[in-house]
Amino acid sequence: MKGIYFLKIATIGIGLTLASCSDLLDVQPRASIDSVTALTTEDAINAAVNGIYDRLQSTFLYGRDLIAIPEALADNGRATNKSGRLNAEYQNQVGAHFAHWQTSYFAINQANLVLDALPKIDKMSQANKDFVEAQALFIRGLLYFELMRAYTYEPSVELTQVSKGGVPIIKSGVIDATQIKLEGRASINEVYDFIYSDLTGAIAKFTSSGKTATAAFANKTATQALFSRVALYRGDWTNSAKYATDAMATGSIGRFQTTANYVASWRSANQPESIFEIQYQTNENIGVNTSLQTTYTTLVAPGNRTTTGGFGDLVPTRALLDLFDSEKDASGATIPDVRRQMYELGTAGRGTAEIECTKFLGRSGQVNLDNIPVIRVSEMYLNRAEALAKSGNVAGALADLNVIRNRAGLPTVTDLTGASLINEILKQRRLELAFEGHRFFDLKRLGSDIVKAAPVQSITFSDFRILANIPVREIQANANLKQNAGY
Repeated sequence: MKGIYFLKIATIGIGLTLASCSDLLDVQPRASIDSVTALTTEDAINAAVNGIYDRLQSTFLYGRDLIAIPEALADNGRATNKSGRLNAEYQNQVGAHFAHWQTSYFAINQANLVLDALPKIDKMSQANKDFVEAQALFIRGLLYFELMRAYTYEPSVELTQVSKGGVPIIKSGVIDATQIKLEGRASINEVYDFIYSDLTGAIAKFTSSGKTATAAFANKTATQALFSRVALYRGDWTNSAKYATDAMATGSIGRFQTTANYVASWRSANQPESIFEIQYQTNENIGVNTSLQTTYTTLVAPGNRTTTGGFGDLVPTRALLDLFDSEKDASGATIPDVRRQMYELGTAGRGTAEIECTKFLGRSGQVNLDNIPVIRVSEMYLNRAEALAKSGNVAGALADLNVIRNRAGLPTVTDLTGASLINEILKQRRLELAFEGHRFFDLKRLGSDIVKAAPVQSITFSDFRILANIPVREIQANANLKQNAGY
């Protein structure tokens, strides 16, 4: 992605499986430096940061799993079994869940090594140091949040009788086995406090860095947007609304699209609504087995049913499609929702043709190569609407809700309050962010059951399968690390 060097530093994952030199700080090699000099120069520090962005491309993270699996585990996606992939997740089988524990902690360790090394770099301007520190703090906060979403309960819905707490907090980097500390799981609130601290620190450093914001890198707007999301999950309505407002105030990135431009925004190389986006170079194509394009659709271009590309492993459920058609006018006719245009009939090249999600159709015609929006500005309107509604600010919540509704082509609503207002916000959140990796996490943070159509069984929020299992090798290596209940 953005790599320059191949950093040969052996290290350990949190649970403390020894990783090879190529596991920790690998980026696309163009030159090589050894571990003695690896993080002692500005070029090496920049290369190390680039390496963290590269790791975010992993299939276990944003390359596929954090985007597709939340749709499969919840009620938005239905597995077609055309390749067998994501079928177990769709059925909520035991152990078929997120598996980014080790990858996330490898990346966290990379961020920690950068943060540890920065004060020791002499020939580097303070502005550049601030920019690097801000990026490392943002990414570390982001990854701790992704670990919390998958492996722990949220504070307001914690099932205390079975909860094992949060995740281990690792604050310093390690480069060999002698530096490892076998940490246990911090409390849920301790981890959220740590994430808050990272994001607050990043916002301060981005302010002084003077760097131009771009969605391809961590930036101040993205940090504010992430803070809004984290606070929403924590039930901190004040900060969720505040940071959503801050993120939307800049206007330099994350440009909200009109109804007329909505479909085109998903056909451009870079989604113009992206506040933070994982970007791929041509030689980083994930391929026909696990890219988001092959996961979601058999199409290679809109409307082209003569050429088959991917497998279309995960397609929208009937319930989701019906929801797009649920808005009626006074005569009872369906009011068209522009977002429904992102779902169309695929090819029969892999079996029965299905209606498929086409949000990811190959950047600039390059099959299986898509940049991945992690945070879009649309989410900020929805975050703020929910936070305001739950704080009793009906007028503010309705205003944000109607921004999303009107862009979709739906009429303004004015008479919703209380539970009816919140339910409509959550409905629009489901429709707006479908197949972008939110649905399972939204149900989980709300303490909601997952209702699925027969023959697949629904699961209640109290079911242990709501949480992912920590890898067995991590548990075996660390007596202080407690496995989630049921595994």
